[in-house]
Amino acid sequence: MLLALAACNTGERPRALPMDELATAEVVNYGTIRFWGDTVADTTSRYLDNQYRQIAASGCRECQNSATFLAISGGSGDGAYGAGFLTGWTARGDRPVFEVVTGVSTGSLIAPFAFLGSKYDGPLREIYTRFGDDQLYRNKGVFGLVGESLYDNTPLRLIVERYATDTLLDEIAAEHRKGRRLLVQSTNLDAQRPVIWDMGSIAASGQPDRKKLFVDILLASASIPAIFPAVRLNVTSNGRVYDELHVDGGVTSQIFFAPPGLDLKGAARRNLGHQRKLSLYVIRNGKLKPDYQASVQTVAGLATRSIATLVKYQALANIWAISAAAERLGARFSFTAIPESFDEKQRSDFDTRYMTSLFDLGVEQALRGKAWETEPPLSPTLSMR
Repeated sequence: MLLALAACNTGERPRALPMDELATAEVVNYGTIRFWGDTVADTTSRYLDNQYRQIAASGCRECQNSATFLAISGGSGDGAYGAGFLTGWTARGDRPVFEVVTGVSTGSLIAPFAFLGSKYDGPLREIYTRFGDDQLYRNKGVFGLVGESLYDNTPLRLIVERYATDTLLDEIAAEHRKGRRLLVQSTNLDAQRPVIWDMGSIAASGQPDRKKLFVDILLASASIPAIFPAVRLNVTSNGRVYDELHVDGGVTSQIFFAPPGLDLKGAARRNLGHQRKLSLYVIRNGKLKPDYQASVQTVAGLATRSIATLVKYQALANIWAISAAAERLGARFSFTAIPESFDEKQRSDFDTRYMTSLFDLGVEQALRGKAWETEPPLSPTLSMR
């Protein structure tokens, strides 16, 4: 039966974007709303100059003299830590307005609320303490073994659609026009490269299907390959229509700030006439130290444990890279991660009891004001947390 089902799904994509069209492909009717996350092109530099011109025209004197950035990592259910931390930061009273917020995977789902500020702490709490496995996805059973994913994430799509209201998109668009940026990363699986999406530009586009694209990108950023289905996006290049497959941004990096080599100092000089005081915060939705447990010697058990190990080392490498970028920019750098003292065990990937405890811990850590670190450890084992 499995062989018969497999024969029905060839996985062929007759409209897949050819490699020689990569440089000119755009999402239908949207123009430039994205750029590669692993290099700086001319379009990226022009994009940055446009942002700084918006800041200059905003009339916000504080914005022209200083800027604060926030990068939120992936982490599945551990995103409850970041959601709680932001809520506690609000309660502490010194949470800044972030000029740029970036998100990967679960971080991309947090990012719009973090971008719009403390009035959206309520939805953050609800999303990360109320919705468990049964509310987020459905097991496809035997059909998942021969299809494109083991689980159907339609329930998650419905939840994201519920919160991504026209009001929320309009608020994001208004902030975008002031020069603020909400950026989310997915992975172009065909190209094996990270893609950074300007969600504010999508919100401000005026396109009738902006909400659908906004939701599609958030889902793509959080779609773990093979576990959840990839998101297929229609693009045009040289007058022809193709499609791309996008999956979890965490495939290429757990956290991102900007493409390597992006010249923020030069953009500030060209458009503001002076340098600004910069601060860069990172929220890592996970622990840094190794977490010992006896591996289950099955295909699924070994694969899960191996990927968790890869992600841990990848995340620390990303923190190091962002720390180095902050040093080059002369920016103050701080990061937080789930403390090692948190020892509650998950019963499932999205265990609401576990996530509620983690959310409360995030609130507590932010209120204490002592959760920030400034020097990433040389390895997970050497983490002091």
